[in-house]
Amino acid sequence: MDTQLTLFTTALDMIANVGFPIFISLFLLHRMENKVDAIVVALKELTAVMSHSHK
Repeated sequence: MDTQLTLFTTALDMIANVGFPIFISLFLLHRMENKVDAIVVALKELTAVMSHSHK
């Protein structure tokens, strides 16, 4: 519970200090990072499959 409260407090401090648009941009970048990592893994797997199929 303390971790969630600390995260919420930090988020509110960021909104107050840097503004709402910057906070939203950082939030969306953080959410997209997981998706980009998944795409990188999928591309590596695809590369491996394609290299094995051409042999």
